[in-house]
Amino acid sequence: MKYLVAPDKYKGSFDALVASEIIKEAIVEVDKGAEVFQLPLADGGEGTLTALSKIFGAKIEQVEVNDPLFRKIKSRIGFFEDKAIIEMAECSGLLLLKDEERNPLYTTTYGVGELIKYAISKGVKEIIIGIGGSATNDAGTGMLSALGMKFLNENGEELKPIGENLIKIKKIDDSEFLKDVRKVKFTVLCDVTNPLYGENGAAYVFAPQKGADENAVKLLDEGLKNFANVAKQYLGKDLSTSSGAGAAGGLGFALLAFLNAQYVSGIDYILSASNAEEHVKSADIIITGEGRFDRQSLSGKSTIGIARLGAKFGKMVIVISGSIDCPFEEYTKEGITSIFSIVDMASSLDRCLKEAPRLLKETTKSIVNLILRSKKF
Repeated sequence: MKYLVAPDKYKGSFDALVASEIIKEAIVEVDKGAEVFQLPLADGGEGTLTALSKIFGAKIEQVEVNDPLFRKIKSRIGFFEDKAIIEMAECSGLLLLKDEERNPLYTTTYGVGELIKYAISKGVKEIIIGIGGSATNDAGTGMLSALGMKFLNENGEELKPIGENLIKIKKIDDSEFLKDVRKVKFTVLCDVTNPLYGENGAAYVFAPQKGADENAVKLLDEGLKNFANVAKQYLGKDLSTSSGAGAAGGLGFALLAFLNAQYVSGIDYILSASNAEEHVKSADIIITGEGRFDRQSLSGKSTIGIARLGAKFGKMVIVISGSIDCPFEEYTKEGITSIFSIVDMASSLDRCLKEAPRLLKETTKSIVNLILRSKKF
């Protein structure tokens, strides 16, 4: 039997590549004649660099950049042909911070700009950026600052590019902005469609997940609105309501407005680049999964993307998830045959996280055995 193993990351446990290895190992232990093709997935967030590097055969380099709190770290970047792959979660991601460090008033996307600057120094013509999993709400001012742009207060003083200071910005100074940026094509992988500010904007929808309390959310939203107005004066146009402007704490806005970036669906891009449709066609069974499957998974996540492809060709699609919070009726109409939770095999969530590799393997073996036995009836 032919299996397509196409999981996303299991957040807090392992990435998509490791997950696909575990699932493959389990399959071949039970189904001795199995043919298994691995296709680790991502949707623009954590794991995007790994997934795309595998697809394109990119060379990975490590670059010293600033993390969300301006501390020096090593961040990965991929290169293939005349293109670079950047995953913002590698340098400005929430997972880089301890729980007590998470506060989007004080975090920055400066590291993203440093990676862009490094890529441009290598002579690339296109930069592909996955912008999921951010710890920030600085409207991309950190990224732009690393590229030479300055944001000034009413006294003409340069401001530190963090969320707290958005409300203080009165003027943009581009006299030292890196001119070569204009020569590069930017492709942004993202499935978020929110505007920059307002009740559906970056602060109110996403900042609480990054550690912002009620007062911080209000200040951040006011700051985003102020920055949108200053940017409108500078650009001569208003892009704050554009689809995706509120992605990654407003980094989406900066990429659209200042770098003329092109937005594409993260999962659609990866499925297309990996020739996933042909792999789905040739498979008998598709096994995918992620750390948590809920209603949010139905809107643009990797698992639902591969499931819809499977449904298109009438394939059995099995999801193995850490936990499940989605009604049967909702996920089956998207093409998923069944969902299995590895949490059911653990006595607690903590134990599930610690023993996730074993639990994923045992769950997969049980599923494959059930499929093989059912073929005999």
